[in-house]
Amino acid sequence: MRTMWNVANGHCPRLYCHGDCLGTQRLMSTIDTLIPVSVRELWPNEASDFTPWLHANPRILGDVLGTELFPEAREAAVGRYSADLLFRDSSDRIVVVENMFGPTNHDHLGKLITYSAGLDAGVAVLVAEEFRDEHRSALDWLNHISQNDFAFFGVILEAWRIGDSNPAPRLRVDTQPDNWSRAVRSTAGGDSPTAQAYRRFWGCFLPRLHEADQARPKWSRVSTPSKGSWMSFGSARSELIRYNPAFCATPRRGCRVEAYLDSTQVDPSDVFDWLHERRHDIDRSVSQPVEWDRLDGRRACRIAVYFPDEVRVGDEHRWAELVEWMVPTICELKEAVDPVIEGYPQTASQP
Repeated sequence: MRTMWNVANGHCPRLYCHGDCLGTQRLMSTIDTLIPVSVRELWPNEASDFTPWLHANPRILGDVLGTELFPEAREAAVGRYSADLLFRDSSDRIVVVENMFGPTNHDHLGKLITYSAGLDAGVAVLVAEEFRDEHRSALDWLNHISQNDFAFFGVILEAWRIGDSNPAPRLRVDTQPDNWSRAVRSTAGGDSPTAQAYRRFWGCFLPRLHEADQARPKWSRVSTPSKGSWMSFGSARSELIRYNPAFCATPRRGCRVEAYLDSTQVDPSDVFDWLHERRHDIDRSVSQPVEWDRLDGRRACRIAVYFPDEVRVGDEHRWAELVEWMVPTICELKEAVDPVIEGYPQTASQP
């Protein structure tokens, strides 16, 4: 039977509280307040402090964009000027990033467009502390008129602390493409039937991969399916190796997951040879046959596991089977290779 609390005796004035207020008070006593911090407290200078930091921490930006970013260059030359940062995403598109402190202006927006055109980018990102209405409208308009595979993002840079804690950075999307309307336009005929099939397949694969995060190594929060035959995900040393699930025609038609060695900082064949000397640790950690392919004469090398049957993306009735093979296999390959590649010597050029 419920009891009415006695307000005169100092009890909670709410009826039928049953101690909820006391619990709430205890909870509130453990909750602090977020305090905004000037970004200059973390990075005194945009060019010499923030840009190198973002280049060395691409996952922070990649997570808010819904993709994985792999560093390509800093200060990438475009005529007489240079773009702040250049990445590739999980669909191998070039991503141009222009950074600035303070509110947006015409100068940096114009630079972003110029750099994107000069570098044939697929994604353009303007990072600023504040977006003026006219520049937000300009990015929205550019997204509206752009082809399906091109995207403009406006990303706000913030810094916060909790009580007396150290300040922490936060990136959040202010402007982005309308993915829903783009999906409609793509289905209406912007992409080939094969590209549409790849998008649908990777759209099935990505949620299953993220479910594997519960018990397996953490993957980046890639949310945009590729229209190509493969996708790319980072490793413990993403400047040396990426993990790719892929449909393939060579050396045989089908599907594979691979540790793909492709670096602009060191010779991939040297990394491959170093790993090959330790192949016993990797092979015994993977439950399926591992094929080591140095790909002599090519720019990259691979360590791969192949799906046992011939399969194509058009075999939609086999997608569920293929996803259920692909996800645990790529997780297993990552678990086998990551601990080994972490021991590869750092070089002076690596961030």
